[in-house]
Amino acid sequence: MYALKNGKIFTSEEIIEDKIILIEGKKISKFIVEEDIEDIDTDIQVIDLKHFNIAPAFIDIQIYGGGGSLYNSKTTEETIRKTYLEVRRQGTTYFQITLSSTPLDKILEAIKVAKDYLKNGGKGLIGLHLEGPFFSFPKRGAHVAEFIRKPTDEELQTIIEACKGLPTYMTVAPEEFTDEQLQMLLSSDIILSAGHSSATYQQAMGAFEKGIKRVTHLFNAMSQFQSREPGLVGATYDSDVWASIIPDGIHVDFNSVRISKKMMGKRLLMITDAVTNDVSGDYKFIHAGTHYTDTKGVLSGSALSMMQGVKNCVEQVGVSLEESLRMASTYPAEAVNAGHYLGKIKPDYQANMVIFDDNFVVKGIIEHGCLEWF
Repeated sequence: MYALKNGKIFTSEEIIEDKIILIEGKKISKFIVEEDIEDIDTDIQVIDLKHFNIAPAFIDIQIYGGGGSLYNSKTTEETIRKTYLEVRRQGTTYFQITLSSTPLDKILEAIKVAKDYLKNGGKGLIGLHLEGPFFSFPKRGAHVAEFIRKPTDEELQTIIEACKGLPTYMTVAPEEFTDEQLQMLLSSDIILSAGHSSATYQQAMGAFEKGIKRVTHLFNAMSQFQSREPGLVGATYDSDVWASIIPDGIHVDFNSVRISKKMMGKRLLMITDAVTNDVSGDYKFIHAGTHYTDTKGVLSGSALSMMQGVKNCVEQVGVSLEESLRMASTYPAEAVNAGHYLGKIKPDYQANMVIFDDNFVVKGIIEHGCLEWF
């Protein structure tokens, strides 16, 4: 057990500046005032946060690799570990490793590796994000064209069976599915998200009514809001679904983020969509400073961190710091059905927190109750 004092605490529900956080084991125990410490334990370790900010640690539900290893190209536990080590220094303690569209054998390999990583005690992985391959071909974005395909009952059933026991999130173009195929997925434990889609407004709203309650990287690779056809973007605005967005000013203009935030409120969450410098496989990404390109120089990936995303939302979009932090922690936790134990600084929640200064520089991280200063 230890205590944290002298921090500006963003709990997700309120801002507290006059309390101490008590950590017991891997969980947050309670908030106390300094005078109560001796009543608990005279030998308790009290750590001074030096008036830094402290908030729930970030959760990135779409990232493709780290440390020069892309999960599509190097589908190994080491790639997941490298990704974890890279993102945690920017305040992210949980992430969904993301697999771009690929053949079935690679999907099955990725599922097995993610399962093995968790079974072997690997840290940081909250689940696997299968981004594709069942997309609208014109909205495939940077995904390899030959891997985009129509779903079959057999392939869907194989994926559903393989994913049992592994938290899995899957981006699909709902208009490419039959009603029965969508129901197969919705009846499984896989969380579905609409994306890389040419869906009309009516098709998108129909998919939402069936049970798809998430949308992947709003604006990017989807039917846009038009005067005569609102598309997937319009349906997202006009519904109750969550949507992720990439607030880097490159994939999405900051004004579009601002407008979307006004329209959607708490339903808009942040992702990095980040890739890594790797040209060893079918997907090739080259670092271009503020973003990544493919070998032809076409924008194909983000270089964003979650902390930079928070900073951008505050300084470029005009979202408050507390709401920007929720977009990076509380809302992603809810989107992956982990909001009952992650995404808040609250008694009985997991003690996963990020410590940072007023310039958005990460100074330390608390993970499963363990503090590490950077």
